[in-house]
Amino acid sequence: MLIIQNGYECDYEMKLFYKLYFDMNEDIYVYSNFEYKDKVINVYTEIIYNGDTYFDDFYYDFDTENQKAQFIKKIFTASCTKSFCHAAEKIKHINLPWGVMCGIRPAKIVRELMEEGHSDSEVVEILKKIYEVSDEKIDLAYKVAKNEKILLDEIGENSVSIYIGIPFCPTRCLYCSFVSTDIRVSGKYMDSFVDKLLLEIDKTAEVIDKMGAYVENIYIGGGTPTTLEPHHLKAIFDRLKANFDFSKIKEFTLEAGRPDTITKDKLYEAKKGGVNRISINPQTMNEQTLKRVGRKHTPDMVRKCFEMARKMGFDNINMDLIAGLPEETVDMFKYSLDEVIKLDPENITVHSMCVKRAASLRFSDAELAKANDMNEMLSYTQKHMEKTGRKPYYMYRQKNISGNLENVGYAKDGCMSTYNINIMEEKQTIIALGGGGSTKIVMDDRIERVFNFKDPLEYIRRFDEILKKKDEILDILAGEKNG
Repeated sequence: MLIIQNGYECDYEMKLFYKLYFDMNEDIYVYSNFEYKDKVINVYTEIIYNGDTYFDDFYYDFDTENQKAQFIKKIFTASCTKSFCHAAEKIKHINLPWGVMCGIRPAKIVRELMEEGHSDSEVVEILKKIYEVSDEKIDLAYKVAKNEKILLDEIGENSVSIYIGIPFCPTRCLYCSFVSTDIRVSGKYMDSFVDKLLLEIDKTAEVIDKMGAYVENIYIGGGTPTTLEPHHLKAIFDRLKANFDFSKIKEFTLEAGRPDTITKDKLYEAKKGGVNRISINPQTMNEQTLKRVGRKHTPDMVRKCFEMARKMGFDNINMDLIAGLPEETVDMFKYSLDEVIKLDPENITVHSMCVKRAASLRFSDAELAKANDMNEMLSYTQKHMEKTGRKPYYMYRQKNISGNLENVGYAKDGCMSTYNINIMEEKQTIIALGGGGSTKIVMDDRIERVFNFKDPLEYIRRFDEILKKKDEILDILAGEKNG
């Protein structure tokens, strides 16, 4: 593989789209020539593949005058990748609903274009003519951008969010890429982990007080937080209440997650502890798939846990599904979504199956069929969420998703998760505690990150360093203020 770019370089983006069509080890030559003259972009791309030559000559009228440098770069980059994809399409046909739009936050591009003063029609033109995004995805991105802006505008001044990572799970699922450990191996560290976590909560409260800030949202994720015992959860909730003003907290989410870890006692402690939003995640309502991916619950357990949570008084429940699970057909996914809709949760989040290895990004015939099926699943979801009054407000992509597709959160009015938007759009500082968390310190011109240790035993043994990492937050902010 050899990619030569003349006139303008966007190596990362070119390789990203190259891998959608070809293997990085194939003997393929790509030449791209970029020219901007007389307010016109011209990109000529030539691909030599198996001894044959394929080319594209792309033109686009574009006036750089009075445009921001970042916007100009986006348009130049998209022009190069688009010309490459047009040439590559003559070799292999791949349906890309998001066109040549890169990045994990498609809606952010839409929102930034709007904030830069572009009209709705101009934004649509850019998405269609430059990025070649499908009408369905443009509609989705627009709705997400507008809904997330409502919540972003409501972020309180001097507010922060807290993330608490609980890195324990009953088992590790086939598709999992999150920070978690199997309790059959790590369960013996659970008591010590919680003891240290309580001390980290105390330390975090001191840091937030010195920042002159207050906590607006709390999110307990993992892993599977409900792997902890009821007394562990109670201790965490009690310590949070002792340290923070809960009258100012808008949203307190607990990832109950796996139904096989949910009990009445745990839900009771969560409700008593101030949790006002929980997740009960089936991933699929097809029992054979659950067994295939390593889940120990059944669809009936999902229904019973949901009913138990409702009786406990939880009126904001999220449920996750995954499109494209191994050997699942479109009809099987539709069945899962329909069954979840019957339960009537306030939030439904649909994730696209993420390929574990980057090498798998190259589309075989089977992978192409799967990508097309996944897009049909997501289209079905989008239409049915609208019918049931749930609006898309939260969206992100992962670079290893088959078909370059997306994950989307849908919610009823008044039930959209502020934390979910914050974690994606990075408009509010999020302080991470526990295992595997990443603190994001949002400043005027940049974001600084401070990472916690992932492994429970490492977290326990090196806890002094964890406390120092909290002081590091103050040091970073002090440096910003003095600088």
